[in-house]
Parts: sequence; C-alpha cells; structure tokens
Amino acid sequence: MKTKTHSLLSTLGALAGAIALLATPARAVSVAHITLDTSSLIGHPAGPFYLDFQLNDGSGFGDGNNTAFVSAIDFGGGSAVAGTENAFGGVSGSLLSGLSLTDTSAFNEFFQQFVPGASLTFDVHLTTNVSGLVPDLFAFTILDADMYNIPTTSLGSDLLLSITLDGASPTIATFSGTSIAIPAPHVPDHASTGLLVVAAFAGLVACGRRARTGAPRAAA
Repeated sequence: MKTKTHSLLSTLGALAGAIALLATPARAVSVAHITLDTSSLIGHPAGPFYLDFQLNDGSGFGDGNNTAFVSAIDFGGGSAVAGTENAFGGVSGSLLSGLSLTDTSAFNEFFQQFVPGASLTFDVHLTTNVSGLVPDLFAFTILDADMYNIPTTSLGSDLLLSITLDGASPTIATFSGTSIAIPAPHVPDHASTGLLVVAAFAGLVACGRRARTGAPRAAA
C-alpha cells in the first residue's frame, strides 16, 4: 500500500509540475536530449566517478529566473549510487528521481556518484529567460574520485556540455574527454543548436568542481 501511495503521490507531483509550466507562458522551455559514451569509465582507476550538473546565474545575484529539469536518466547498464547526493543552492531531487535546478544562488550544483555503464542518456528541460549582460549557464561534467572535473577540451572549465541561456534557442557547446577518452556528448540537431523550442510550455562562468591547481571554483 505504501508503494502504491508513493507512486500515486509521485505521479500527482509530476502532473502538478507540468501544469505549473503550462501556466507560465512567460517562461518558454527548451528541450535537449543528451547521449554520452561512458564505456571508457568502466573499471577506470580514476573512479569512482560522479555526475555533476550546474545552473549558474549570470547576474551573480541569484535572481531565480531560470530552471533546469534533468530527467529520463538512463545509465546504460550502470546505476546511481544512493546516499552520495550533494547539492548546493536551488537544487532538489536526485539522479534516481530526476533533478530540478533553479538559479536562486549565483552557483547551483548537484553531484552524485554513479557506476558507469556503456552509455549515459538524459533529457534537459530549460526555461529560457534572458536577463543582464551575462547569460545564465547550464553545465554538465563528470568528476573523478578526487572531486576534480575529468579533463576535457573545454579550456579552463573541463566541461562536457554547456548550454548558454542567451535566447529562445540557447547556445550549446559539447567537449570530449582528453586523458580519459570520452567522445563529446551527442545532441540531436546540434548544428542548429540541438534544442527544440516548446513555446506551449510557455563574463565567463568557470564551472569546475575544483581547478587542477586545487583552487575553489568561482562563478562570475
């Protein structure tokens, strides 16, 4: 009975969230489907690894004008490790239940340990409000056992994916792993931003857990 009740409450909660989005026409939502080959992480000595998601407020004031929903996470034969969740700022949820990140702080982050499978897929639903000279930024990377971003071709931040909320069709950039050979994430129609605008749902930010020097990360 508890399981059925919990399932019903979860369904009702998801429905309420969808209704809230539909009732907010000023906040258009863009959807991206991300696929990443994680086979090179299986058994790698740099592990255990952590998935890291961030939504940083470009204004630096935490104005709360954008939200990112991460859902439909599939570990391709791997799994999330329960009890290893870490969240900062306007974040709720987990890799198991889905994540919500709102830029209520200058820096908002969630990371959780996972067991790599052959691939990783997830959906990102992003509101696309633009405000100020520096746009908000959604970012995704993978941390190693020492809580450093695994090195990628994203100079200065070691990101695998960044989505800059600079308009109704945000700008996507993808990067590949270097010391650990990870192909850049695949985003359908990436050449045309890789995002589908769903109107009906209507400085530089350094995004590393820590730089390789050990210095704390900062959000501009």
